[in-house]
Amino acid sequence: MLKRVLIAIILIIVGASAYFAWNYFNVPEVTFLEMEQEEAVETLLVSGRVIGEGAVPLSFERPGRMLELVIEEGDQVSTGDIIARQDDSQAQNLVRQSENQLDSASLALERLQNRELEQARENLTQAEKRAETAESAYDIAFEDLLEPALERVEGAEEEEQDSRKNYDDKQELFDRDEIERDELNEAFNKWEQAIAKLDLAREELQQAERETNNLARERDIAQSQKRSAASALSALENEELRQARLSVEQAQNQLDQAHLELDQTELRAPFGGVITSTAANRGQYVSTGQEICTIIPATANIVIEALVDEEFAGTITVGQEVLVSSSAFPDQLFQGKVDRLASSVDPDRGTFPVRFKLDRFEPELLPDLAVSAEIVTARTADSLVLDQVYTFREDDRVYVFVENDDLAEKRAIETKDLGRGLLLVKEGLQPGDKVLTELDLSDGQRIRLSGTGSSN
Repeated sequence: MLKRVLIAIILIIVGASAYFAWNYFNVPEVTFLEMEQEEAVETLLVSGRVIGEGAVPLSFERPGRMLELVIEEGDQVSTGDIIARQDDSQAQNLVRQSENQLDSASLALERLQNRELEQARENLTQAEKRAETAESAYDIAFEDLLEPALERVEGAEEEEQDSRKNYDDKQELFDRDEIERDELNEAFNKWEQAIAKLDLAREELQQAERETNNLARERDIAQSQKRSAASALSALENEELRQARLSVEQAQNQLDQAHLELDQTELRAPFGGVITSTAANRGQYVSTGQEICTIIPATANIVIEALVDEEFAGTITVGQEVLVSSSAFPDQLFQGKVDRLASSVDPDRGTFPVRFKLDRFEPELLPDLAVSAEIVTARTADSLVLDQVYTFREDDRVYVFVENDDLAEKRAIETKDLGRGLLLVKEGLQPGDKVLTELDLSDGQRIRLSGTGSSN
């Protein structure tokens, strides 16, 4: 009996385990998206083409045969890049001739400077030294001879006047018998000595004046020779040297002009940008001003024009954001703004043209390139946004599957198309709801959640 009970218990346990295992492994594992509030961006998708505004034609400044066209349509170039080359053989010959003329003129100027000018400068240097020496000798003589001699004469004159006055005073006293003759004779002898001293001082002054005057004449002669040497150098510089320098200047100008003509055989990009078209071929003779190619500067505005259905006329305004894409560059998105709206609608097509201007120069977007543009027409904060791939339609209603107590709940939602495959959920979902990513489910089906993601 006990054995049968144990066997029954074991069978029950095994059966229950098998039942639960079968239910566990047959419940589908489903990934989900947890709804979160975010900004909803509503867009309008339109098609358009790039307009080649600001294209600048490039041409040679001189006629000639074109040897090479370096660029191709669509190439991006920087300032100074070579676009095309002309035959430069004649320009090269002109440069060589001008270089030879400049060498000859420079050699003549160098010889003039090395021969006559150096001699004239040397003569002036020597004359300046002699004038400086003579001036110094005169200054020394004036200070050491003439000025001391003048001072001695002045001192001797004062002494003579004092001794004479003293003698006159003694004479009056002698006449009144107030002094002896010996004292009068002594005063007279001092006066005579003062006169002799004054005469000697005056002779020495005359000698100093003669020597100083001789040095002054030598100084004046040296100054005159200095002026003559300076005049000779100035005349040489103002005439022969001026002519020689003028010849060098003219030869340099001719060489500069030759280099300019040589440079003009190369057509270079005046600024950075993109080559949009070419209009000449290798070996072709081109005239001055003939268009070789066109370039859109990197500073130009990229403008896109699109035709928009008239029903959206009230939703588009100048300044709205625009996201531009092209099938030619699937991984790139270009930003811009609505720049201009047409003032009228085409009655035949029911459309009106809209122009967009990109925020920066995009070299990839060449004129006439087909593009798609998404116009941001509205932004709504704190919204629920869902990718439409997680929805399905039945009876003109939109549904999603939502997890509810490990069951898949089929729930109707009210949405608004935002463009780009995104939907604004207006009703039916709340933040935190788990939207299932699998659509091959049934309402009330048991599920197991696996992994999380964002709502779009």
